[in-house]
Amino acid sequence: MKTTVSFVQNLIRLTWLVLLVLGIVLWTGHAPGLVLAHQLAGIGFVLLLWVLGYLGLRSDATRGLALANCIWGLVVLTLGAAQTQLLSGNLHWIVRVLHLLVGIAGIGLAEALAGRIRRRLASRE
Repeated sequence: MKTTVSFVQNLIRLTWLVLLVLGIVLWTGHAPGLVLAHQLAGIGFVLLLWVLGYLGLRSDATRGLALANCIWGLVVLTLGAAQTQLLSGNLHWIVRVLHLLVGIAGIGLAEALAGRIRRRLASRE
């Protein structure tokens, strides 16, 4: 399971990096045609958060952190899907910043959970 956790964690990191780059490109208005790519990568990110949460529950690393990871995935998905309808006009930058912060929190939760899973698995050896 240790290898699976590392693999999923690295996929989460890669997906988050892709999302960050695409988000910056979209935010600056350089490639509006990449919205669908950003959305699909975001769905992948959320699915990976859920997979890691499942691995956390299976490893008994910490039920609370694993569930928080899964719930946060739902928050990321909901905000991402609704963000174009929130605070349109001059105030839309607030939604964009919130979207970025929610993504940063998601990667932080994933890193914390993956570390906790690895420590839990190491303590069993």
